[in-house]
Amino acid sequence: MSENLDMKPEPKAEKVSDMRENFKKGAFLISMLLLLVATFQLYFSIERIIEIWFEYQYIPIFRAVYNFLVLIASLYIIRLYIVKR
Repeated sequence: MSENLDMKPEPKAEKVSDMRENFKKGAFLISMLLLLVATFQLYFSIERIIEIWFEYQYIPIFRAVYNFLVLIASLYIIRLYIVKR
């Protein structure tokens, strides 16, 4: 019974603030998911462009360069994220 006395009703402003924060987190999560899907589609579209535009014998070279650039960009983004924290 003393546990019920210790609990105070949460002010309305805090509930609205929590709801706003949850909405922001949800919107961020959805936009990150859409970004992930778009990134994969872009990656595979560029792979297809390499197959179409370049001669057969040069495709492995351009794919290697493209994958290397993707690796460098990914490492740079990860580094920025880790340094930020």
